[in-house]
Amino acid sequence: MMKSILTAALVIGCLSASAQGRDVVVTDTPEMLEKAKARTAMVDDAVGLSAEQQGQVLEVYMEVERYHNALMQRFDGQPKEDMEADMKTQYENMDRQVEQGLVRILRPEQYDKWMQGASE
Repeated sequence: MMKSILTAALVIGCLSASAQGRDVVVTDTPEMLEKAKARTAMVDDAVGLSAEQQGQVLEVYMEVERYHNALMQRFDGQPKEDMEADMKTQYENMDRQVEQGLVRILRPEQYDKWMQGASE
């Protein structure tokens, strides 16, 4: 369910970017995968993920990387001020995507532990 929501958000973002005259093509890169793996490892170190959870958390972070990549393409060539003004909201959206994914994937005690570590 969450994957569908994230994919829909990405598609909407891509469509709105295309509507602005920019073609956005997101292709997974080794850098995106490394970032997603590093974030997954952070969650694993904090709460102890099962193998299945590791794959699911990795996919959540890959969706965020894809969304971020699409945004960067959309903003390419635009004034830095315009990008910075919009990115605050976009980073909040990405944080929300991660939180929603973790709520869905983690057991309640794992999520509580993750949130406790995040507030420290």
